[in-house]
Amino acid sequence: MKISYEKISPDTRASFTCIEWDEPELYCPHHFHPELEITQILANEGDRLVGDSFDTYVPGDLAMLGSNLPHRYQNRKSGRNHTRVVQFLPDAFGADFFHLPEFRQIRQLFQDAARGLRFSEPTRKQAHTTLNRLFKADAAPQRLIHLLELLQLLSEDDARQAMASQHFMAPEKAEQSERLQRVLNYIDEHWKEKLSLSDVAKVACLHPQSLSRYFNKHLRRTFQQYLIELRLSRASRELLETKRTVSDIAYDCGFNNLANFNRRFLAHYKTSPRDYRSW
Repeated sequence: MKISYEKISPDTRASFTCIEWDEPELYCPHHFHPELEITQILANEGDRLVGDSFDTYVPGDLAMLGSNLPHRYQNRKSGRNHTRVVQFLPDAFGADFFHLPEFRQIRQLFQDAARGLRFSEPTRKQAHTTLNRLFKADAAPQRLIHLLELLQLLSEDDARQAMASQHFMAPEKAEQSERLQRVLNYIDEHWKEKLSLSDVAKVACLHPQSLSRYFNKHLRRTFQQYLIELRLSRASRELLETKRTVSDIAYDCGFNNLANFNRRFLAHYKTSPRDYRSW
C-alpha cells in the first residue's frame, strides 16, 4: 500500500462526489487529497489516523476532513464495512459561492476541518437522516440542496471536536508520505511482536534518532507512544467483543506485564480494563 496523494475522478454530471462502500474490507491507506471529505461509518469499527490524531471509529461515526489533510482508516476485522463518503473541492460550486454572507458559518466549518472534525451524537443522528436523503436523491438539484443542508447542520454543532493538533505539520513531499506509510504498514504487521525503534528505523531508512524526530514532527508523539496507543486500542475491542481474560488480552496485545497494561489502560481510558468491559 504505497500511496500518498489520491486523485479523485469527479463525476462529470455533478460538482461533488458521493461514494458508498459495502464491502468485507475498508481499504483506506494513508493518503491526502485537495477535496474536503465527509465520512460516515455505518458498519464495523477500527483505528483512524487523521493528521497526528490517533483514535477509533465505530458505527455511527461522522467525521469531516479538510483539504490535503493526511488520513487513513483501518478496520479491525473482516465482515461488513458499510461507509458513505462525500467529497468536494472548496470552490466546486464557484470561487465566490461560499463567500456569500449566508455561508459565514460554513466557511468557519471549512477552516476548522483543516484539523479534522468529529461531531456530537445529536448532530450525527440528524446528519444520518440528511445523508439518507442525499444518497437517495435522483435529481441533481436535490442532491446539491441536501449537501448544503448537511453542511449547515454540521456548522451548527457547537460540540464538534478537532482531531489533529494545532501544531500538526503534514509531510511536505510525496516521498515523506510514502516513508510514513511504510512505517505505519510495518507497525500494523508487527504490533504484537517486540518492536524496537531500531527495527522500524531500518524500514524507514533512517537513524533511530532521526526516526524519533520524524514521529514527533508528523504524528506529535513518540514511536513508543504510538505503538502503545495502537495496542491499547486493539485490547479495548478484545475486552468488549470476547470473553478472554484481561491477562490473556494484555499479553496477546504486546504487553509483557499485566500491571503495566492496567496502569496504561487506566491512564488512557480513565477506567480499568475490567470496568471498561462492563460498559
